[in-house]
Amino acid sequence: MWLVGMGAVSGNLPFRLEPGEFIIGRTKRAQIVIVDATVSRRHARLVNASGSLTLEDLDSANGTFVNERPVSKCEVRVGDQIRCGRVICAVVASPLSFHAPSEEESTCRLRGEMDDVAVVDVLTAAQQEIVSYLLSGKSEAEIASILDKSPHTIHTHLKAIFQRVGVHSKAELIVKLLKRE
Repeated sequence: MWLVGMGAVSGNLPFRLEPGEFIIGRTKRAQIVIVDATVSRRHARLVNASGSLTLEDLDSANGTFVNERPVSKCEVRVGDQIRCGRVICAVVASPLSFHAPSEEESTCRLRGEMDDVAVVDVLTAAQQEIVSYLLSGKSEAEIASILDKSPHTIHTHLKAIFQRVGVHSKAELIVKLLKRE
């Protein structure tokens, strides 16, 4: 599972929710950092245990909400929206699924960092599949094994994806894919 921002959010979103406990807050001491004045330093706690995700408000100044209902502690699921102060996030199975094209679309459209109007590029079906595995946390070697390709082939595809999208690293690719209109 992942926690992704629904709009321009400063911090370390998207954040992969591995099993464990995570503090959401605006300081660097928090595991999930959201830099916004309406988010408390220690705003809320997310606990991922045995596939169950629990959210608990930590007496935040502006409240914690799930699907726009105020909560003190509750279970959240994929598809739920979490609001801390005025910042809205979503729990998703994969960051790519949050912006995945509909079944009618054959390409994954990406927006330029500087250009808010034009679509800058598209990915082929093979590239979309590789990106999907990458975003689910798979390494290049694991993707190669799953797709029955050589690691060199996967690396070559990734270089082509980076060039098309205009990034230089996997981290930049993830951020660019998650930018919202």
